[in-house]
Amino acid sequence: MRAWRTLGISLLLLIVAGGVWLWWKKDEPRRTALAPLQNLANALHRGDSTKLLEAVSIPEAIRGRTTAEQAEFLNKALRDEISPEGLKVLRREGEFGSLTNLFPAEAKIWAEQAGVNPEDCVAFKLERNGLRAEVVLAYDSALRAPNSALKIVRCNNVKQLAAAKL
Repeated sequence: MRAWRTLGISLLLLIVAGGVWLWWKKDEPRRTALAPLQNLANALHRGDSTKLLEAVSIPEAIRGRTTAEQAEFLNKALRDEISPEGLKVLRREGEFGSLTNLFPAEAKIWAEQAGVNPEDCVAFKLERNGLRAEVVLAYDSALRAPNSALKIVRCNNVKQLAAAKL
């Protein structure tokens, strides 16, 4: 009888471990997409131009400028859009999926503005108290492979999520 109980407990632990592993693997794309956002928030906080330029897909309108000018533009444009506090809220509560699924009306326009294919993009979305946070990331356009680095092509209202957490 004791052997059956031990076997039952072992099987239960194996099933639980398998479930945790499956959940972990299923959530991997989401965690992978959060990493560039964390890098962006850190780069803005530290004033690290190199890391800032690595995290973001440079908009076509400023690609011809010097790296210093690009970094200055991105710093000014993004410092009020993302914060560690807002990122925590987005991480916990935000929807994650393909750009075309989360933002069907805007996907094509946003992708064209960034010079990327909408099918190569993933996004986060969170609506709260009349505020909508939007983050769009694209796989590195030079590689066009699922395992390539993600670059941020749109980041809007993530910082404001922390204030809207009432």
